Amino acid sequence: MLEDLHLVAESGRAVAVFHAGMEQRDALADALSWQVNRRFQAEALEAEKVIELRAAAGLADRIDEHRGVEAKAPIRVNGDEVRLLIEAVVAYVSERDTESYQPPEERARIGELSALLDPLFDLAIELDRADDVLGGTAL
Repeated sequence: MLEDLHLVAESGRAVAVFHAGMEQRDALADALSWQVNRRFQAEALEAEKVIELRAAAGLADRIDEHRGVEAKAPIRVNGDEVRLLIEAVVAYVSERDTESYQPPEERARIGELSALLDPLFDLAIELDRADDVLGGTAL
């Protein structure tokens, strides 16, 4: 569940603002960073991929800005960024959630990410609908 979720208009696009605890933020930032390393550094980058890389890395940096701070902190994302989060979470969980031994920290991270997946899909739908109303560019 995404706490204190608000949708706001920003430059003709819908932006979601919600608060996340330290565990959620750390798990999302770790999944994004893992996705950037795994996906983008293993292949030759074309201009479009460089843009995706910068967007994903920038989002990971924004989410990771308050690492170690136990208080809830706001996260601001648009529809494209939510889809980046979903892609990173799905890839991370599907590859890392195995039957073999996982350290407790990894199990906790996988649990946080798994719990966030449905709310992120719901948020993507909400942002797309709001973008349609605002005349945004989301599909």
